Amino acid sequence: MKVNAIGINYNHKSQFFINRPNGSGDYLFICFRTGAILNLNGKEVTADKNSAIIYNKGTPQIYRAAQASYVNDFIHFDAEGDRDIRNLPLDTVMSLPSTKQISKIMKDIYLEYISNNANRFDSMDLLMKLLFVKTNELVAYKPQDTKLYGYFDDLLNLRSMIYRHPEEKWTIERLSEQVNLSASHFQRLYKKTFGTSPIADVISCKLQFAKTSLSATDDTVHDIAAQYGYDNEEHFMRQFKKETGITPTEYRLSQRE
Repeated sequence: MKVNAIGINYNHKSQFFINRPNGSGDYLFICFRTGAILNLNGKEVTADKNSAIIYNKGTPQIYRAAQASYVNDFIHFDAEGDRDIRNLPLDTVMSLPSTKQISKIMKDIYLEYISNNANRFDSMDLLMKLLFVKTNELVAYKPQDTKLYGYFDDLLNLRSMIYRHPEEKWTIERLSEQVNLSASHFQRLYKKTFGTSPIADVISCKLQFAKTSLSATDDTVHDIAAQYGYDNEEHFMRQFKKETGITPTEYRLSQRE
């Protein structure tokens, strides 16, 4: 895919208005950070904050601010054979639970776009593909409990924190406090969002890091258990065997044979 133009965190006043009756000659991906009013097929359509659209080539691009200010990220691009965007609806406002992941990828594309890196075109092509894969995932996120939309970012950030800090002794109380939820409500929302309980996620994270340490270092099982927040070696060994079917020592030997 070829990036023709890109803008990140563009801010405009309430008078902002785009009117391209014949389109822009290429595809246009817009990530709305604030609300907007679009004209699609002669009808006014509202695009709320945390939504996006991909304008097809030749589709009129007519949209304006819906409030006192307007903020968006956008990319004008060409895609050969439409292959990389075939799973996404064109000329349709897509509601997303969050645009943080999308905005981060677009920022990475922007940094490559303005760089002089030798492989920047290859990098942008890969990042554009990732952008549409992630957009497709977010569009497909349709929880039965619509309240999950409001907690999506907080829960995603919390899960990231868990996996960045496997050494922490996470408890339900500590985790639920991070997102200002009661312990029971937090556990329900977390499992509905990620398909696993928070404590199971914590254990899985710790054991993933422990496996790496067992295969890549000569640290003792006791020391590795302590590194990842276990108060005693026996507790670590029980959880490890329950997860893998073998002891930490047997796992280490299997990786080195």
